[in-house]
Amino acid sequence: MRNLTIAILLMVPLMIWAQDDCKEPSYLNKIEGFDLTSCKYSEFNEFEFSYYGHNGKYISMKKGGIYYRLKYDKSETDQRTVSGIYIRQNYLNAVLKVKGENLSQDNDMFKFKHDNKNIYMQIQYAVDANEQGYIVHIIEETDMTQEVVISIKDAITKDGKIPLYGIFFDTDKSVIKPESDKELTTLVTYLKENPTVNIYVVGHTDNTGDFAHNMKLSKDRAAAVVSYLVSKGISQSRLNADGVGPLCPVTTNKDEEGRKKNRRVEIVLK
Repeated sequence: MRNLTIAILLMVPLMIWAQDDCKEPSYLNKIEGFDLTSCKYSEFNEFEFSYYGHNGKYISMKKGGIYYRLKYDKSETDQRTVSGIYIRQNYLNAVLKVKGENLSQDNDMFKFKHDNKNIYMQIQYAVDANEQGYIVHIIEETDMTQEVVISIKDAITKDGKIPLYGIFFDTDKSVIKPESDKELTTLVTYLKENPTVNIYVVGHTDNTGDFAHNMKLSKDRAAAVVSYLVSKGISQSRLNADGVGPLCPVTTNKDEEGRKKNRRVEIVLK
């Protein structure tokens, strides 16, 4: 069997370019005898993975991050008959070799890690021996870079508060991630330009997990933001940190899109 590999973890670096505007991810190669005939790439997009779990339950799961859609077709010079089972089994073997997970009973939905990112990958259209090609959907889970900035001063003057979605933490952690610098720098600038303004920094979580844990986590995250502000020269006397866990959602917690909106830090005018 000509095996597929998750190349980066086998120390075989690959970077294959297809069409001028798209490339395959460096950690993955293709099955021999197939050509990359269509490729789409986005620095940030969302994709809804739909599959049947091992218990037979239908699952629909939306993930966001770097997105690839890779279409492979049989090479004209390759005379083999390649079944969908063969294709899916190749991907399954490669994922398991790097200690990833097979999420579906059909062996077509996978999760593994690369560079500390969660990678979600689904194989489509490889269903039987008559199929001449297959499609791979990949999401490298990342936070979106926030490029649209609403004036903190205008929002606080109008509403008395503003949610900040550009402050990022790892799951169940209260250490501020480096990509939060842009949002936090904007907040520091606002506080320095308005020295009479005092604020509450309030942490919010979704409703996933233990209530007591979420309450503590929200307070710890708010405290981390206050510590950052103090380190940038903002007086501690102007700041109060607190957290309300899942108690003040802005929308439903029934899906990941809603939970993402509910996980936030709010700045509230005293």
